[in-house]
Amino acid sequence: IVDNVIFRCRRLHNVIFIKASGECVDFSKNILDTVDFSQSQLTQSNFREYQIRNSNFDNCYLYASHFTRAEFLSAKEISFIKSNMTAVMFDHVRISTGNFKDCITEQLELTIDYSDIFGNEDLDGYINNIIKMIDTLPDNAMILKSVLAVKLVMQLKILNIVNKNFIENMKKTFSHCPYIKDPIIRSYIHSGEDNKFDDFMRQHRFSKVDFDTQQMIHFINRFNMNKGLIDKNNNFFIQLIDQALRSTDDMIKANAWYLYKEWIRSDDVSPIFIETEEKLRTFNTNKLTRNDNIFILFSSVDDGPVMVVSSQRLHDMLDPTKDTNWNSTYIYKSRHEMLPVNLTQETLFSSKSHGKYALFP
Repeated sequence: IVDNVIFRCRRLHNVIFIKASGECVDFSKNILDTVDFSQSQLTQSNFREYQIRNSNFDNCYLYASHFTRAEFLSAKEISFIKSNMTAVMFDHVRISTGNFKDCITEQLELTIDYSDIFGNEDLDGYINNIIKMIDTLPDNAMILKSVLAVKLVMQLKILNIVNKNFIENMKKTFSHCPYIKDPIIRSYIHSGEDNKFDDFMRQHRFSKVDFDTQQMIHFINRFNMNKGLIDKNNNFFIQLIDQALRSTDDMIKANAWYLYKEWIRSDDVSPIFIETEEKLRTFNTNKLTRNDNIFILFSSVDDGPVMVVSSQRLHDMLDPTKDTNWNSTYIYKSRHEMLPVNLTQETLFSSKSHGKYALFP
């Protein structure tokens, strides 16, 4: 056990820390000041209640190490870039300047002690650093990223802290997936905007809409957060997805495709395709293989727009193991352009009944 030691300005990289007995070194309750641990093996090490300043853990093997109540006190970024942090425990740590880029984060646990909020003269800088740190976590740690963001926002809401500067920075980062899907985050960074967009949807529920870029972003986020709105605003939703998939903005296109696939795969929607598959008629266009069946998604308003998806394409979309991308096998046309067949609810499904699924014929 390393007791009551201050490590200062030491280069301890590429070192295996293990005692002769085979046990791991206990660093708890000591001080690390400007120490370089890069490329070291620190498996199951104990950094409990450690004070860590200006130190580096890049490319470390930290499997199952514990940093319970550790304090990362430096203004300089504490870097864990490309480290293996499988099953590492950061429990109730004081940290605001970490970098977890390209880390292995399986079973990583991280909870932050926000006591530094109180009396902080540079609250903007403190919050902005935490936002930046959370976003450095890799995309495969989406649940952890979202949980950390929610806990930060809840802490700020409890303390009634609203600061325009860090809110603007928070919007830039948290207005994207996975963060924006959480209603707590959305209500904090877009306070009052949900009602504005809901009013807009109600006003244009049965009309043609041309979306600008910002509207696409906001409405895709809104539908992601509350998919129940899709059934109530299906004509609006179909137009949004169609225009977003034809956007020149790759992020908008990707988010729209993700939303559409999530909706198609939902428990309320996917069974409908299975039930109606036998009733499909063959319809040929220059976009589809001859004799390929297609699925028609009518809007909930007469003479509204429809989505047309080839049967094979739809099967791929319904299969969560397939990472399908949007391409020309997805077709969008108005109902009156469906020539040479006069495609109606009666000719396609031999039924006028909408039932509870009003968005389908």
